[in-house]
Amino acid sequence: MSDELFDRGEFVQYFRDEAEELLQQIDADLLKLEDFLDSGHADGEIVNSLFRALHTLKGSAGMLGFTDAQNLAHKLENLCDLLRKDRMPLSETGINILFGGRDFLTELVEAAINGTQAPRDPSEFASHIDSFVAVYEQTSHLIEGTVTERKYEEVVAEEARPSAAADIDAFEAEVQRLLEQAQAQKAATPQPAVQPAQKPVEAAPSTTPAEPAAKAEETAPADAAKAQTAKRASSHQTIRVDIDRLDTLLNLVGELVINRTRISDIAGTLERLLADKTFTSSQALIGPLAKDLADSSALLARTTNEIQESIMKVRMVPIGQVFDRFPRLVRDVAKARGKEVQLQISGADTDLDKTIVDEIGDPLMHLLRNNVDHGIETPEVRESRGKSRHGTISLNAYHEGNQIIIEVADDGNGIDLARVRERGIKQGLISADDRLSDREIIELIFTPGFSTAETVSDVSGRGVGMDVVKKTISRLKGVFDVDSRTGAGTTFTIKLPLTLAIIQALLVRVADELYSIPLDSVIESQRVEMQDVRTVHGNEVITLRGQVVPLVRIADFFELGGKRDPDKVMTVIVGLGGRQVGLVVDSFQGEQEIVIKPLSDVVGRIPGISGATILGNGSISLIIDVHSLVSEAYTDGKVARAEFSGV
Repeated sequence: MSDELFDRGEFVQYFRDEAEELLQQIDADLLKLEDFLDSGHADGEIVNSLFRALHTLKGSAGMLGFTDAQNLAHKLENLCDLLRKDRMPLSETGINILFGGRDFLTELVEAAINGTQAPRDPSEFASHIDSFVAVYEQTSHLIEGTVTERKYEEVVAEEARPSAAADIDAFEAEVQRLLEQAQAQKAATPQPAVQPAQKPVEAAPSTTPAEPAAKAEETAPADAAKAQTAKRASSHQTIRVDIDRLDTLLNLVGELVINRTRISDIAGTLERLLADKTFTSSQALIGPLAKDLADSSALLARTTNEIQESIMKVRMVPIGQVFDRFPRLVRDVAKARGKEVQLQISGADTDLDKTIVDEIGDPLMHLLRNNVDHGIETPEVRESRGKSRHGTISLNAYHEGNQIIIEVADDGNGIDLARVRERGIKQGLISADDRLSDREIIELIFTPGFSTAETVSDVSGRGVGMDVVKKTISRLKGVFDVDSRTGAGTTFTIKLPLTLAIIQALLVRVADELYSIPLDSVIESQRVEMQDVRTVHGNEVITLRGQVVPLVRIADFFELGGKRDPDKVMTVIVGLGGRQVGLVVDSFQGEQEIVIKPLSDVVGRIPGISGATILGNGSISLIIDVHSLVSEAYTDGKVARAEFSGV
């Protein structure tokens, strides 16, 4: 096939997307299978789903020549086939091999897609699977009477030798049980008409015994194909779209929003001209023109809103795409720490912008690892406290207005504030004389390098997890809150905007510069008399409904200069994570929908600025980073000192 007809890069991209979904499906099926370990018998539907996922992955990898991934998927498929045909009981050893194979497949798929060498050689692991499969295959043949007992002993001695001693003991015990069961069946029915491993099939007199089976196999796929076709016809049609194409559409919508605002400004200018007495002679000409322009502006606004909503919906994906990877994570961390943990997920179908979905995975991963490692107690400790041996972690998502709320909660011991304070003093983050509120003590866990673990392990101890959470949530313009109760557990709450592209903003003027403040952070705007402004430890504060609110003068923060009003202070009260700050401005310019444009690499990062936007008149307005200004106001305990001073 010519390069013009076969774009390998495009097919590899399709394979990447498909493999990611299949690997998540394999993980989910294995976690479900693990729940059936006590019964020793696998659920047929789950095994079939697992088998189909491996089979599809094997075929797709083979089509692109990814032989390592193809071969390993085939080995795992053989193991699943034994479960599917009831030739092997469900065991913890088998489940662990499948989990290990899934992880190995992930490495091989990533290496194949990136064109790099796999970090590990799959041949040894593949041999281990072969040894495991061979024992049960020969066992099933022995029970069915297709090999001699001597042959079976040779297979056990030769094929199972590479396996661990514990595995061999398990094999032998299971083989002995199956042999005793088979002998009992043979004693009851010396010459069975149908072998136990096969389903009864009636043979027609004029055909060979193999013929009916062949016809049954031909009919079954045909029926399955019809059922699958009907299912596809009744389901919603979907198509994968490159995120770059959606970003291009979104940029175009942004330009429409800018031009819509510009037309509205022109229409408003014409209306003001019509109201001016000096232009009465031109009213006959300007009047109809202004009306047409206003109508066009209204039509453009309606169309733009519809396009904007459509694009936003296209970009929305279920947050379950992220949630699906966490049951395996919780299982592995719990086993590593000797704990019993159940993960309960709700709200997985809650939609969120694809950009945020891609970013939120790492913070949630660190939170869940923290819940398992530091929150949930060991089974023995939980029993001594009157709790169940199994700890529970809840992962929930839901919409609230124009935000999405994600909650990660556990029923563990809660945050040990005394221990956090002790570690903070030991690491030099605070002094022993500092008087900190419970909230301020909890916030120490988000300090880079902070950890309550005494030793470094593969799970905790380096103090980077919670720091990543804080930085990522801040970058996504989100709010993060922690609620902990001693002995009852901890709840982490994340509030994120549904999209980062187009927002409502409050326009303010400071020293002849126009700034935009995201409206979802604005609580209220006030004019405060200078006599109500107090200075504590060199910082200006006001008291608002019994709460001390620090002031940040935008002109001073950005070194704009300008004169201060000696009589009054125009403030915009913004809130973030339960904290309030008053931003001092010169005047308010109203609300407006703005399109966020990131600052170029040439400009770089500017403290206090998160981006820029183009207004309807073509001017540029910088967007204030509320999070950094609030953090600046609360740095070094400024507000805490004001509270203790009795302001």
